[in-house]
Amino acid sequence: MRSLRALVPLIAFGLAYALLASFGPTKATVGGVFAATVALWITELLPLAMTALLSTSALVLLAGVKEKEAFAAYGDPIIPLFIGSFLLAKGMELTGLSDRFAYAMMRRRWANATPAGLLLALGVVACTLSLMVSNTAVTAMMLPIGLAVLTTVDRRAKSPFAIAVMLTLTWASSVAVGIPVGTPPNLIGRGLIEQATGTRITTLQWMTFAMPITVIVLLGSWALLWLMYRRDAPPTESAGEAARERLREMGPMRPSERVVLIAFLLALTLWILPSLTEIVLDKKHPVTAWLQSHATEAVAALVAASLLFFVPTKDREEGHAITWREGTTIDWGTILLFGGGIALGQALFSSGLAKDLGQLAAQASGANSVWSITALCTLAAIILSELASNTAAATTLVPVAIGLAQGAGVNPIAPALGAAIGSSFGFMLPVSTAPNAIVYSSGLVPSREMLRAGILIDLIGFAAIMLCLRLILPAMGFA
Repeated sequence: MRSLRALVPLIAFGLAYALLASFGPTKATVGGVFAATVALWITELLPLAMTALLSTSALVLLAGVKEKEAFAAYGDPIIPLFIGSFLLAKGMELTGLSDRFAYAMMRRRWANATPAGLLLALGVVACTLSLMVSNTAVTAMMLPIGLAVLTTVDRRAKSPFAIAVMLTLTWASSVAVGIPVGTPPNLIGRGLIEQATGTRITTLQWMTFAMPITVIVLLGSWALLWLMYRRDAPPTESAGEAARERLREMGPMRPSERVVLIAFLLALTLWILPSLTEIVLDKKHPVTAWLQSHATEAVAALVAASLLFFVPTKDREEGHAITWREGTTIDWGTILLFGGGIALGQALFSSGLAKDLGQLAAQASGANSVWSITALCTLAAIILSELASNTAAATTLVPVAIGLAQGAGVNPIAPALGAAIGSSFGFMLPVSTAPNAIVYSSGLVPSREMLRAGILIDLIGFAAIMLCLRLILPAMGFA
């Protein structure tokens, strides 16, 4: 069976090359490498990071892309932003700061007074944490919390309310697209938009249109799950006492936790400060210009992350909030995958293939306005994210969205954003996202229930993306 699957990328390369042969051998080869890479991402014959590295090598070997040009993608400024953000997230996990935050939310009366309130509180906690920490890490951390809550309030196995709790944990973690560093597809979309158009979307600008999407889909998923699974919901008052007990066991905030909190607040301040300065002062003001050119997001993340290794902490044997050995356990595979995606995107643009394919797709689909193209790309991203990782979906479709828009002669920012954000909204299958797989492993969510509810939340996500982009981007001058 595996030997047959191994033929899939070769077949994909051959078909793509044959279909694109009329564009010339270079563009056909780039298209073939792109198609084979997508096939490898979907079939997962190789680890995703290894596929990314192999695709970059293939661009040099087969498509004639210069080595320095291809591998320079791994030195893109967004890569150190990933590294710094992952180190901050690792610090939150290791010190237990994320656990403390979750329990502090759960002990509140408004969070445990009713089953519906408890469900919403779990969603808010998971979503808030996922704005700062990877959705996989958040779901993994929240799963034992959710199971503990169910043990406390619901003695029945596989009850409807248990399904609602488990799906809340994965969906709330996945919809946290409100800040750029919340999920890799955000950074992929923003990076490729800047490469293709020269437009840099700041953190504050991103939050302006993406945070409403997060709020709408979070509330929509909560309402949907409550309506579908509220039958025989158990009393929840005891959940607050369980959270308070865990906080008592944790004791006061430890020095290592305080260091991580300070580091994260520093990073968040530096991420937002350039945009705030531009609003308060002026875009051309010397202070604004200095901050935007020097206090970049990658620099902010790395400076903040360095505090974790630098500031002494007495509560850990190692003497610091995080050690380098622990730091090396961050998700380097995603970082390499992102670098490979940038290299593929650059090859599609520099060869002219993205624009040619965009023109063909615009003619074939009839989509020729910025919003019809945005709808097409958003829907395609949601569908592909059900079959591949959100990072792979974004890496595949954002360049296509930009090429489609350029081929139709319209602003590519909205279609690219639709593809990037839509790539995080795979809700239907256990294999769609790592968070889905984590909660499915609990045994409390039948796959048919995930599919049934996931189709509906996919539709809610599509509607929210289109609504917010359509209403907000024109006012920001991005569409």
